[in-house]
Amino acid sequence: MTEENNNTSASTPQQPQSAFSTLSKKFTIPPPPKTIADGVKRDYVLVGGLAATIVALTAGIYNHSKGGSQLTTNRLLKGRIWAQAFTVCAMGWYAFAYQRDLDEAEASKHRKVILS
Repeated sequence: MTEENNNTSASTPQQPQSAFSTLSKKFTIPPPPKTIADGVKRDYVLVGGLAATIVALTAGIYNHSKGGSQLTTNRLLKGRIWAQAFTVCAMGWYAFAYQRDLDEAEASKHRKVILS
């Protein structure tokens, strides 16, 4: 009975991959840097987005706690959302670009050079 199950499962075509597994093959997270300085040099856009998010959030909270203008607080916190959205998009771009570089390196290993 178990042999029949093994034979039938081997002969059936593979199931289509889920959207998540397909998407995860396009985005690979780069390995962490060895030092913080190396990370800042490599991912300066992410560090800038992180800094912009922290500054906007801190300024918005400070303005709200000191009784500042509600309009200013609202604008600062909306700015925080935009800075955070930029940072998340940059993270996705870094992962996509890293995977693309890995794919190109793998493809270059299998290329044959024909000299004529």
